[in-house]
Amino acid sequence: MRIYTSIALLTVILLSITSCDLGNQEEAIPAFLFIPEFTLNTDVETQGTNSEKITEAHVFVANEMIGIFTLPATVPVLMEGDQDVQIFPAIRANGLGDITDIYPFYRSFQVNLDLIPGEIDSIFPVTEYVPNTRFFFEPQEGFEDGTLTFGIDLDGDPETTIELTNQEIFEGNGSGLIALESADAQMELGSNLITELPIASSSTTYLELNYKTDVSFLVGVLGYDSQGRIIYSQIDKGVNPRAEWNKIYFDFTQEMIDLFAVANELSGWRLVIISDLFDGEVDQANIYLDNIKLVQFR
Repeated sequence: MRIYTSIALLTVILLSITSCDLGNQEEAIPAFLFIPEFTLNTDVETQGTNSEKITEAHVFVANEMIGIFTLPATVPVLMEGDQDVQIFPAIRANGLGDITDIYPFYRSFQVNLDLIPGEIDSIFPVTEYVPNTRFFFEPQEGFEDGTLTFGIDLDGDPETTIELTNQEIFEGNGSGLIALESADAQMELGSNLITELPIASSSTTYLELNYKTDVSFLVGVLGYDSQGRIIYSQIDKGVNPRAEWNKIYFDFTQEMIDLFAVANELSGWRLVIISDLFDGEVDQANIYLDNIKLVQFR
């Protein structure tokens, strides 16, 4: 009985000591990184517009991932002293609100900081296209002149084509306008035929564009054989009506992998935009486009 009493007393004493130690421990105070936004720098002649929609930052400190943060963000970091900070720009691929991806064509931003607990370091990250980025439309369809890279009428209706306009401009001197005028209007518009065939090593491919639209539209890829017959069709990405100009990134990597799989039959491929007024919601609609870029690794 005496032994049991001693053990019980010892347990109480040990628990009391442990509780006192935990109470005396100071809670770790993080340093903070404030990241308001990313800036994209471009060479306009070779890389086109610096318009971007970088919505998140993937933050690493000392090669350790701290987390993914919606911008602007204040990032707590439980480290101090001299530290290497690396920030990757991220986008919402295909306009999906719940998926954030590091954009592979933008460089990460790196800086060395002396982190001090309780203090805030403001970072203004800058990015640019990685050197091995290829721009198919040299570098973009900017609708600045009458030479249209994205003006092939695929529906056979001359009334549903694209034209230059200076009435509604995102930037520069013009944008592209697709006007749907009647309840039975259907539009199918393609880029010039691309005869350089996809290869496995450069399958990562994105379409970037600025748009403003009264009606939903879809974008996709068509592949053709040497007789001009369509042997591949995937048109399943799109946007909803948007009253203000917006930027979107479409991931066409899987489409390039699919085209590579039929390379023996493939003679060329193109991007396509389709829309219609069949749902009867409106009798007239305008689609405005600008800065269409097709980027791929060299």
